[in-house]
Amino acid sequence: MDALMETPEATLAAISRATGLSEPTVHRYLGSLRRHGLVSRTAAGTYSLGLRLFELGYSALLGQPPAVVARPHLESLRDQFGETVVMAENEGTRLTLIAAAESLHGVSKGAKVGEPDFWHSTSLGKAILAELDPKRARVILEESQPTRFTSRTMTDIDEILASLGRVRANGFAMDDEESEVGLRCVGAAVRDAQGVPRFAISVSGPAYRITLDAVPEIATAIKAAASELSGALGCLGPAA
Repeated sequence: MDALMETPEATLAAISRATGLSEPTVHRYLGSLRRHGLVSRTAAGTYSLGLRLFELGYSALLGQPPAVVARPHLESLRDQFGETVVMAENEGTRLTLIAAAESLHGVSKGAKVGEPDFWHSTSLGKAILAELDPKRARVILEESQPTRFTSRTMTDIDEILASLGRVRANGFAMDDEESEVGLRCVGAAVRDAQGVPRFAISVSGPAYRITLDAVPEIATAIKAAASELSGALGCLGPAA
């Protein structure tokens, strides 16, 4: 099966070479796998992975909480940048932190799983809002009643919605001292198995460490991690 993952539609001879097994042995194994739907055979006589694998993988995925699936991705980002990395979930009109990998530094942004976060001022909130239908984003903002936290906080809903176009184009959002003076965060949306932007992840830390010059590198890494995590959650592409 590993050989077929590396070379889709492989011949019996190719699989034999890749596995180091004799062709009769490979043929016997393939016959058993085909009976269970794990391997399929084309009219041309080549072999590929069967759709039954997708069914099994999807069932296994549904049994794993998103926070558990996300853990290695969050820790990888934390180890790369040394800063706090969190994951939040869109729960209708509530944005809730569901996973966190704490910073390696003594001075850092603390994160408590289960706490609500803000839609209008955080990179987590803006990353998700940018991927939602604008009407839905407006409803969320209206219900959350944007509050000013610093001189940089946007509270006008039309202004916030207009800024989301740039977030969508860039593929990431930034909290540039909008939630707290001296704090800077970079976040990206994560899609679930239905392609819905249900989650977001962010890297956050003091602005003197997460400088504006450092943002592009962090943004590149977090967009890649968000894409990988979306795939790990079963997303095959954006929702229609």
